[in-house]
Amino acid sequence: MDEIEKQAKEYSRSKIRLMVVQLLLTAAFLIFILILKTSVYLRDFVSGWSQNFYIQVGLFFLIFAGIYYLLFIALDFYDDFLLEHKFLLSNQTVPDWLIKSAKKILSSLLMLLIAAELLYFALKYFPNYWWLLVATAWLFLSIVIGKIAPVLIIPLFYKCSPLADGRLKERLLGLGKNCSLKIKNAYEIKLSRETKKANAAVVGFGKSRRILLGDTLLQNFSDDEVEAIFAHELAHIRLYHIWKILGFEVFVSLAAFYLAFLLYRQTLGLFGFSQVYDIAAFPLLLLILMLIGLLFMPVQNVFLRYLEKQADIFAVDHIPNSQSFVSALAKLAKQNLSDPSPSKFVELMLYTHPPIAERLRYVGREEHVKL
Repeated sequence: MDEIEKQAKEYSRSKIRLMVVQLLLTAAFLIFILILKTSVYLRDFVSGWSQNFYIQVGLFFLIFAGIYYLLFIALDFYDDFLLEHKFLLSNQTVPDWLIKSAKKILSSLLMLLIAAELLYFALKYFPNYWWLLVATAWLFLSIVIGKIAPVLIIPLFYKCSPLADGRLKERLLGLGKNCSLKIKNAYEIKLSRETKKANAAVVGFGKSRRILLGDTLLQNFSDDEVEAIFAHELAHIRLYHIWKILGFEVFVSLAAFYLAFLLYRQTLGLFGFSQVYDIAAFPLLLLILMLIGLLFMPVQNVFLRYLEKQADIFAVDHIPNSQSFVSALAKLAKQNLSDPSPSKFVELMLYTHPPIAERLRYVGREEHVKL
């Protein structure tokens, strides 16, 4: 194992430890609030400000989210800033981090308030079928966010522009044509102000759909390697992966929210609550949703890894030289400090993509991955 691979494994372990700590602390925070009746006091406090139920819901969630953020801001700073700098993966300054965090908080609060109002409308008026309405609303909001993300949300955090390299752009658009896809443009997303990591993605639906290539990718990868990664992203469109993921989420969401409905109904009285729409019981509902999320995470990840494998194979079959895909994967692992061979448990629980070592094996390279 070389030095870079050792760093990759240590970076991965550090991120996993932080994730576990945050998960346990969040669970402890919710249990603490329930046992000490803090959420009841908060509900009574907001009730004194307004008799309107939906204003009460909004105030409750603003205060609740504010408390949570203040308690976890140090952990977030360590995870997003200090740890990234420790492993030489970040270009961010403290002011940049503060500005991005403020944008993230404001945008998250807006979506949280919309989701909270919809949730408590369903809980209040459809106590036996709220899970069905919430699952439907969740999927609808996912589509809406997917539509607006490329044009409204992503530009809040990163500068996006059409790919400036005309020769490379023509090559990539020509690849799309060869794959029977009409791609209007390729876009560059400026990641380098924040990170040294390279990335690419398909975002959006319909006319708002875009293939984004990080400037950190374009700067450090050859045209052949960029084409290989672009082919992988094209595969997600050509193989209808976005719609397949959405269809999969229909079943997962229905199952998850129905299970939450059953558990919430059975445990509500244990903490002295009698109404499912009591906002003071939100920490209990959130705790249940967290546990169910952990339960379904391996199933979702298996499905996502299967789609990523399909996209890898598609890419190799549609580029002139499969070795450019192999070299691109190896470079990505090195630049992003990706653990090439995590434990099976970590892969099962956390990986939405197959590990790099596995990806290189099934695209035709059997030897051990050297980063």
